[in-house]
Amino acid sequence: MDNKKNGIPKLRFPGFTGAWEQRKFFDNIEKVIDFRGRTPKKLGMEWSAEGYTALSALNVKDGYIDFTADVHYANQDLYDKWMAGNELYKGQVLFTTEAPMGNVAQVPDNRKYVLSQRTIAFNVDKTKVTNDFLAVLLRSQNVQHTLKSLASGGTAQGVSQKSLSQLKVILPINPKEQQEIGNFFNHFDSLIALHQRKLEHLQEQKKGLLQKMFPKNGEVVPEVRFPGFTDAWEQRKLGDIAVIFDGTHQTPKYTDSGIKFVSVENIATLETEKYISQKAYENEYSNKQAEKGDILMTRIGNIGTAKIIEKDEPLAYYVTLALLKPQNIDSNFLVWGISSPEVQRNIWKLTLHIAFPKKINLGEINQVTINIPSSSEQKKIGEFFQQLDSLIALHQRKLEHLELMKKGLLQQMFV
Repeated sequence: MDNKKNGIPKLRFPGFTGAWEQRKFFDNIEKVIDFRGRTPKKLGMEWSAEGYTALSALNVKDGYIDFTADVHYANQDLYDKWMAGNELYKGQVLFTTEAPMGNVAQVPDNRKYVLSQRTIAFNVDKTKVTNDFLAVLLRSQNVQHTLKSLASGGTAQGVSQKSLSQLKVILPINPKEQQEIGNFFNHFDSLIALHQRKLEHLQEQKKGLLQKMFPKNGEVVPEVRFPGFTDAWEQRKLGDIAVIFDGTHQTPKYTDSGIKFVSVENIATLETEKYISQKAYENEYSNKQAEKGDILMTRIGNIGTAKIIEKDEPLAYYVTLALLKPQNIDSNFLVWGISSPEVQRNIWKLTLHIAFPKKINLGEINQVTINIPSSSEQKKIGEFFQQLDSLIALHQRKLEHLELMKKGLLQQMFV
């Protein structure tokens, strides 16, 4: 028997039995607060440089409010005129109606907010549904699927109140079960947010260290250095410390298996689902084979992103990538040296910006300047950034695992 078809979720907290109930969505809502189309200009006023944050599709994300987004602010007069009688409260459910459609978050605290473009808020009927449960219900797979089917518009799909009036939802009658589910996903979202903050902190640390551990323009020593190193760094050209090739200029004939074929879009992981035959590989790459420890760098479109080759296997690469074979220089140091702000600036200066897409030619890559220290300092720096990047990758995997777990639980804990 398929429990879901009988109104019973596959996964349930102990102590709760019986089927869930289907209702019209608006049967659970006392009031919809909807100021779409309202602007300060229509009220004879303007946004301010600071004040009360406007909540809109710009910063209402799926499960949280992004306070780093570029948003508007209202002064006291605009807030009073805009929100009079419709003040938002902590925990209230917010829903983006278009661009993007279907993001759901809750008002995070007791501060005052202005409800702005492409976002509505719900005053729930507390005898029928809790805010925490409603927030999760609207993010469940079945409801999101139904919302998409009710949406109108082309590229920027959206839902109106009229569309939402057609929405039917299935939910537990027992408010205690609703609260259990709401609390569970609130804790889960908090855990995801914690890992997201840790990841962002590590990424910011890496960005700052790349600025401080490599010399700035015109300088021969970095701001931050490992103990025991005092010698000046030496300026060299990439062409002096690496043999540089570009990939095939022809779009190859792909095969179901064989040699992996990577391009600019694969630079983050060097993983791909495109392959070429062994014969095609031998014909094209006989004198420029990519090997473990070599570096691939983007040179067309997205320029200057470098990735070290970590696997000992044949790899074919397109013209959008340059292959750097390090000569008497630590590969890990070189890949991070290329990522440093000063080398990125040098790459930018030699890039052909009038081309579409923009590109840097092979000859210019050879001319890119980079400061390099002694081999022992290279090794220290290379290992340090490799370990930092491994830590970032670990947090990224944890975050992806939590998101995947949440997706699975949303499928199993809702009808």
